[in-house]
Amino acid sequence: MLKIIGKPTGTPLGESEDLRGFASFDSLSFLEVLTWLEGEFGAEVPDDELRSEDFSSVGKIVDFVLGNGTEAGR
Repeated sequence: MLKIIGKPTGTPLGESEDLRGFASFDSLSFLEVLTWLEGEFGAEVPDDELRSEDFSSVGKIVDFVLGNGTEAGR
């Protein structure tokens, strides 16, 4: 995640820190996160469920993955 948003490694990323505040977290970065979630956790996100607010922080991404019946949420 740090690599995707461009935050230096070793710098803490708060669970509720708004990722949209990072200039490098753009639509391409959003797709990178989705691709990573699909590969890592089996998270399949239907297009009609894509809401930017569900992916605006690490905590919200975790909540989304756990709440959508993925391998991580089982």
